[in-house]
Amino acid sequence: MYNPGDYAVVSRYGVCRVASVGHPSLSCADPSIDYYTLTPVNENCIIYIPCNISEKRIRPVITKEQALALIKSIPAIKTKKGKDKQRLLRYKEAMASGHPDALLPVIMEIWQINENAIRKGKPISKITEATIFREAETMFNSEMGQALGCSASDVPDVIHKMVTTAEKQK
Repeated sequence: MYNPGDYAVVSRYGVCRVASVGHPSLSCADPSIDYYTLTPVNENCIIYIPCNISEKRIRPVITKEQALALIKSIPAIKTKKGKDKQRLLRYKEAMASGHPDALLPVIMEIWQINENAIRKGKPISKITEATIFREAETMFNSEMGQALGCSASDVPDVIHKMVTTAEKQK
């Protein structure tokens, strides 16, 4: 059970703040069910999720320890190659889960595809991949920032510093 003021992750929306728990003033809401009223940190909207089915749609934000372990694992992450349709399916599955473990390889793969294209003087990824990259990066940075106690915009610098420091220590 989440309480007002708590943060949780809602698939497709990322980190959200629980604004209230109870019956919303919506005509379509079942009066016998309590709802979570959530506000995404990255979007200007309100989400209502019935409390009785929330475990399927809401999960806790990862812990600081989990976030740090994920950052430390970055050098060992292998991106997959594949045909466009296979990649797009993997991307959609990762986005649906919204979990940083699933989002990070997607972000890394699209970034590598773009870097390789730029080096070869070719156009960068398709609009679909650019959109997925932007959304995945926003969701990832939002949750990592919440877990690490920093802003989402600081997450890339935190990751860069940790990975660089780890590489120098080897």
